[in-house]
Amino acid sequence: MTLNKDGSFTAAGWPSDLEGAASPEQRTGNGTWELTAADSSDWPVSFTFHKISGYWDSEVKGGYYGNGVYVSGSRENPHLYEFVGDPDRCDIDTFTRTN
Repeated sequence: MTLNKDGSFTAAGWPSDLEGAASPEQRTGNGTWELTAADSSDWPVSFTFHKISGYWDSEVKGGYYGNGVYVSGSRENPHLYEFVGDPDRCDIDTFTRTN
């Protein structure tokens, strides 16, 4: 995933748990991202997908597909992650920062 300063993003292989979508390894997507308020019940980093290959295209279907990730670590070394399926199972996808 690449988060751009202008609030746009591109992703490959994510979201990983879309029922009826192309396999995650081949999936690409794009849209916009934003940080949410600390007191919000939503994800700390929220994504609005405009397109997800083999699954969603806002130009055709209208609307958007939403997703998000949680944040841990520090400002200098943030860790983004999401639970895959039931959080009680502790299956987690993690994202590592690269330069």
